[in-house]
Amino acid sequence: MSDWIDIAALAKILAIGLVGGAGLAAVFAFGLVGLTAHQEARTAGGGSPVALAGAGFAFLVVLAGVVLGVYVMLSA
Repeated sequence: MSDWIDIAALAKILAIGLVGGAGLAAVFAFGLVGLTAHQEARTAGGGSPVALAGAGFAFLVVLAGVVLGVYVMLSA
């Protein structure tokens, strides 16, 4: 273990970065998939309220992540 590098803090920052970066991007992609499924079902004459609700929930999670990130940056 190095006196200059805190490995535990570095691992924590890496984990938060992966969840915040790749995780939110993946949730956003699931939201787009839900919107596409709803649109395709609507074009076929029906509609998919479950896909639309899932997409809305995914976008709310992304929005909450962005708001949390901005809050953390501004409070520091």
